[in-house]
Amino acid sequence: MATSIQTIPFGLTFRGQKNYTYSEVSNFIECADGLEPLEYRNQYIAFLNDFLSGEIKPSTQVNLDVVIEFAEDLDNRANIDYREGHWDDDPNIVAGGRYFAKQATKLKQHIASCKRCK
Repeated sequence: MATSIQTIPFGLTFRGQKNYTYSEVSNFIECADGLEPLEYRNQYIAFLNDFLSGEIKPSTQVNLDVVIEFAEDLDNRANIDYREGHWDDDPNIVAGGRYFAKQATKLKQHIASCKRCK
């Protein structure tokens, strides 16, 4: 994937489902091995680490491709933990997946609005 030089403000806060969010975003880091090129992978992992450490605020400028990747990861996790019913016997995971679904939708809407403004 060629990385965009365009940045956008991150646009969201993540205040709900703190344990679930920390655990799953940590898993995003572990699963980032397949991202290419290496520079992009490193950029995405750096963003995730900054996110986990609380350094990413709604006003933080983030590479557009990185924000898109994050929205896709959120949506994928929402599919597994919420939409597909794999964890119906664990209400905490379902609630976390529902939260990620909501946040992914908001983030995708934010991305679309930023793209229209450029």
